[in-house]
Amino acid sequence: MAHQVFIRHTYIYKCSDKGCGEEWKINEASRLDKLRCPHCGAYDAVEYVDKDQRTKYNRRGMGL
Repeated sequence: MAHQVFIRHTYIYKCSDKGCGEEWKINEASRLDKLRCPHCGAYDAVEYVDKDQRTKYNRRGMGL
């Protein structure tokens, strides 16, 4: 029997509060409209940045 492979999408969020600015990760959360920061409790809208990060972080094995 073959191994099962699952693709997990991890979203990285950054708090919009200038005093906080902390980051955290949530798996499979692409349909959120608003989100509460677990660090400071700020509740704000979500803005998705659709930019390819591979060139910035130069990950091995990922062709562009």
